[in-house]
Amino acid sequence: MSKWEDFPRDFLRRTMLNVENYRGTYDVVNLINNCLGMIVIPNEHLIEALPEYSFDHADKRFGIDKNNITYEHKENYKLSNILRHVRNGLSHGLIEQRTQDEEIIGVRFFDRADRDSPDNFSLELSINELRQFAFSLAKAFLDDFPNNTQQ
Repeated sequence: MSKWEDFPRDFLRRTMLNVENYRGTYDVVNLINNCLGMIVIPNEHLIEALPEYSFDHADKRFGIDKNNITYEHKENYKLSNILRHVRNGLSHGLIEQRTQDEEIIGVRFFDRADRDSPDNFSLELSINELRQFAFSLAKAFLDDFPNNTQQ
């Protein structure tokens, strides 16, 4: 295995390849595990690479729109803020599955102020939306996302 020249970017690229090349029974588990490399680690190291962007009800630039998000503080739908909550949900295991006919068809990431507080954020995604969201974020972190300009 070759060494990392630029840890967060190299790790991100390799993680994307891992998801793209995986063929197996645990595709949803693999995708969620690899969100560590496509969302959590880049969020810690490459946050400045993200474009200024706010989710609305029409633009699905990141594979989702405002309809996927339930947020207590309805005034801040900026990508960096939404990503902070998604990172918290992933890092703290605040994830629920959505199933149909014994198959996982979606996930919900949520966040809360502390263990005993009610949810203050939720992002509900189909598996295809999760894949598209994670890959779109990864490309934005790599500054390789179409229209990665200030909005």
